[in-house]
Amino acid sequence: MSETKSKNNRSLKLPEVNWLDRDSDPSKFFKDLSYALSEFGFMVLTNAPGLSDDFQQHAFKEVRSFFDSPKELKKTAYIAKTPYFRGYSLPTPADSSFGQVIEAFQYGFEQAPLCKHDDRTQPIHRRLFRGPNTWPDAEALPGFRPLIDDLNARYHSLTHLLGEAIVESLGEDVSAFREYFDFEDPDLAASLNHNFSLEAYAEKDRDKVKKEYDKFNSNKVGAHIDGPPFIALLINDRPGLQVVAAEGHWIDAPVTCKTAPGEYHVPVIPGSVIVNTGGTLMHLSEGKYSATLHRVNTTLIPKGETRISMPYFLIPKMEGDLVPFGKSKASAIGAGGYVAGRDRGANASVNRMGTFPQVTKRWWANEYAELSQKQRDEVKAETQAALDLAKERGKRFKESKI
Repeated sequence: MSETKSKNNRSLKLPEVNWLDRDSDPSKFFKDLSYALSEFGFMVLTNAPGLSDDFQQHAFKEVRSFFDSPKELKKTAYIAKTPYFRGYSLPTPADSSFGQVIEAFQYGFEQAPLCKHDDRTQPIHRRLFRGPNTWPDAEALPGFRPLIDDLNARYHSLTHLLGEAIVESLGEDVSAFREYFDFEDPDLAASLNHNFSLEAYAEKDRDKVKKEYDKFNSNKVGAHIDGPPFIALLINDRPGLQVVAAEGHWIDAPVTCKTAPGEYHVPVIPGSVIVNTGGTLMHLSEGKYSATLHRVNTTLIPKGETRISMPYFLIPKMEGDLVPFGKSKASAIGAGGYVAGRDRGANASVNRMGTFPQVTKRWWANEYAELSQKQRDEVKAETQAALDLAKERGKRFKESKI
């Protein structure tokens, strides 16, 4: 990969779409929605239903209480206890070469397993994505599980409301969204992330980390697209998220809930949620709405603070091909790099396996060895497609200024 220098584009910001316009001014709502997802692949949804500032303040308080707990308490919910990728993962080592020090908590819908995790008569995604959550000690953290259950319900509702609006903005019937997402029978990969600032690194290593973030496309700082979901939702309480606006340029995303004193270099938009296009929507819209490369920039987290984010990835039905809206069948290679006939369930499963090796080594080592190379090739194709679309957007930005 090239090591062109990264640039923060202060003249650009993520577009805002006001949910209240959905009823009061639908023409403006759909125009703003289409512009945001076609020209950025990201947007800030203001007045997001169910995610008021009061609720977000409560959510961040409970989640910070969990992450501020002693390590032994957090480990009562250790992620490798079960094969379902649910629970707490320890902070990544500062020398891991990923440019981030992060601990996390994974959750999904509370579900009974459909079969044993090693029952190979069933597709891998049915064995991996359906199962119970792994919760911390309830007596020590009585408000944590109720908060996550509430957050899950609010996010789930918003994903469907917004997903149907996105399909409508593409000129398609909302039933097209329901073909891939069954409200009563969902698959989910959701997370609570706790990112540490640059101070988590030894002083001798901090310049090296900064230099990696100065590169536009360093492969050591976690830049990626969200491949499996249709859209991803996110609330956050500190700066750090960056989005590719065009080739060589990063935009700093706003904060949706301010939970610390002092000023940030990014806007704070209370009661909002950040939305980004996933690889699934990129394919279903034939590239009209493109997935966008993004990352958490450790160097932007204020000194002496940490950053909490709560990303939410509802996964479409994993059986069968993704057929672009308005088409009768999938093309051989779609605009988003999607190859017809691919095993989407295996792709989503291996995505989880690569992210949490502590679970994979214990429960899924053989499956990961069998499937990982194909999944890497698919991610590479999707990422390249997203970069190509970013180049096209960059060209449009330049031409619009001429």
